[in-house]
Amino acid sequence: MVPTFRVRSIYDVAIIKLLSDDLGYKLVQPSAEQSKIFGINENLNAHDIDITDILGGYGIKIEGDEEYVEEIISNIFDKIPNSIVLLHPVQLHAIYNGEIIHVNFEKNLSIVDIGEKINAILFNANYKKGQKVVVQVNELNVLGDQLPLCSDVIHFPGHHVILERDARFVRVSRKLSKEDRDDLFERGKKLRPHGHGLIMRTSAASVSDKDLTSEIQKLIQKSEELDLLISGSSYGPGILQPGQTVAHILFVQGAKQKMDEIRSVITPTFPLYHWFMSYSENLKITTTFAERISQDIEPEKLSKILKEVILEKDFSENSLIKEQSYSLIASPLDRILGQLNWDKDTMVIKRSFRASRGLHFAIDEPINSGDNVVTYIKEGCWTIHTKVYRKEKLMGEYIKIVTPVELYNEGYIRYIDLGVSLIKKEDEIEVQDTEIINDLAEKGMISSSFKEEVFLLVDKCKQLLDEGKEIINILDF
Repeated sequence: MVPTFRVRSIYDVAIIKLLSDDLGYKLVQPSAEQSKIFGINENLNAHDIDITDILGGYGIKIEGDEEYVEEIISNIFDKIPNSIVLLHPVQLHAIYNGEIIHVNFEKNLSIVDIGEKINAILFNANYKKGQKVVVQVNELNVLGDQLPLCSDVIHFPGHHVILERDARFVRVSRKLSKEDRDDLFERGKKLRPHGHGLIMRTSAASVSDKDLTSEIQKLIQKSEELDLLISGSSYGPGILQPGQTVAHILFVQGAKQKMDEIRSVITPTFPLYHWFMSYSENLKITTTFAERISQDIEPEKLSKILKEVILEKDFSENSLIKEQSYSLIASPLDRILGQLNWDKDTMVIKRSFRASRGLHFAIDEPINSGDNVVTYIKEGCWTIHTKVYRKEKLMGEYIKIVTPVELYNEGYIRYIDLGVSLIKKEDEIEVQDTEIINDLAEKGMISSSFKEEVFLLVDKCKQLLDEGKEIINILDF
């Protein structure tokens, strides 16, 4: 049977082409725009794989059976090697025996041990430490250090319906027309099994009552099997029923450009399309408008004008620059970098410290009043070069290896910190954390070619630091 997929993403055209041409998957529930571009009739068929945006379009979430998700990851690595994959060890909708290990009454949440050295957050404080509880994972955060979210309300998702244990309701997908919703609601009232709530998914409108009844019976069987598993288990933390595999794929700047190229094979695409679409929610409609009039106006000129408007709004001289740094091994960072000055296409960001408090962590020096930090960045560069000065004397400098820096909404720069740094202090150069890159490659989070590029970059940075180069912002290597 041909795997089916639904995609709701700014990358939809490129993804549809990759999955259809390379893997032979079939698109279902297409949007009106997707139907128009690919010449596909609108349909409400069920999907095996669901693809949506994450982090405001910085990447996508893929949800489906493990076999399909791994096949898609392999295909994307092959076609877009600079992408980064976060494959979660916990499955979405999986059901676990859990044990409460912490209760926070102020925030109305509990921390649950679900086994395999994994904890999850349960938004319910009506438990005691050590109490046993059956939970279901209902949300996986993008970054690995953030705990999955779970619920003590148990659902059994099918292709066309979802059952909820110990409930009495019928709900219908809001993606349908009012006429279809009303019809499906009446059908749902007749089909709802005793002791369960019934959620009618979009695809339920396209199948018969016989098919819906068949699926409902299978889900009731899963509910009964869960009861047997609970009663027959030792009730220690661990999985009871599996769920869906989830992968988050992050598209950094080079990957976005590759997606532009793939999209342009299917439909006219003006330069920087996916960067514009991921810049901010407000810019999406402007980008859609710009693309539609680009058939009458030179696309390159239109793209250039739109980018100039963005720079004037968010990255003007003396504006305050902030960074949004995602890490594959630690919590995300959101902080102020300093005040912006432009030196041609280089961002020179300066920050002065008024108080003697804290530490310049990279060079291991206490912060003194009057210290100045200057950071050099170019859009699209793989390096962030920072220098620390005290009374105009250079105390030290360091380079962070990151994914190509993107300009983002409201004066942010955005990137993924790859965990590798080079520090120069008193003419001594230290390279830190190169083993992190090997670990990421071994876990399948980055491709082997990506890993090799990073090590080439480290060697290049070390050479330039040793030569005493004033500003190190590397775009290509």
